[in-house]
Amino acid sequence: MERHETGSVERIHKETFCVRPTDCDLTGRMRPDALFAAMQEGGEHHAQALGFGYEALRARGLFFVLSRIHVRIERAPGKDDRVVHTTWPGTVNRFFFPRFHTFTLEDGTPLAQAGGLWVLLSEADRRVVPPAKAALSFPDNSDLAEPIDLPLRLPAPGANEERFARTSAYSDFDVNGHVNNTRYIAWLCDALGAAALRERSLCELTAGYEREIRGEVPLTLALAREGDAFTFRVLSAEGEKHFVAGGALRAEAEA
Repeated sequence: MERHETGSVERIHKETFCVRPTDCDLTGRMRPDALFAAMQEGGEHHAQALGFGYEALRARGLFFVLSRIHVRIERAPGKDDRVVHTTWPGTVNRFFFPRFHTFTLEDGTPLAQAGGLWVLLSEADRRVVPPAKAALSFPDNSDLAEPIDLPLRLPAPGANEERFARTSAYSDFDVNGHVNNTRYIAWLCDALGAAALRERSLCELTAGYEREIRGEVPLTLALAREGDAFTFRVLSAEGEKHFVAGGALRAEAEA
């Protein structure tokens, strides 16, 4: 994505990108996994400006992973739209590093809001490193309004799940050696299917990343739908939860 930085990087980070055709689905709307990729990239750009980007943390044997996220999409951007992405860290607590995101068109038309909870892992043993021990310096953004509620509770499994077999593969893995958080969103959309997403779009999602997937392993994807509401899980061969999500679709006429 073409990007340029505007505004202060001390408290917030703002950048503008153009939605590429490769970010879009068959309807010309930006795919949800591409929106997640934009959040990941913008957050990393801000972390670099604050002095603890990927390379700086890697030198300490640490890396961030997304633990939970809540996303609201008011209108999916379309091909060639110029989108303003604003992101900032929330107040760090005992366990999590919160980060918020808003997306608008250049004229201010709201597109999406998100709030994520990140944790810091040790590269050596994949254990969580508490914020107090990490000693990262974040700006005080306690006076900034939160654009969306943080995800404190995860959805329960739905009834009558439809199950699909999938094996994690080369294109799913990232530099941290595990399936990237954006890929679970792509798997969710694959499970919902092109027929559903041609007429409807994702408007609300709460998700939790429960356990890393670190190799090419057999998985079960479990989807339950009741009207426009859905739940989705990614399970190991032994039934362990890797990913849990729930949310809603909306007819495009309502968008």
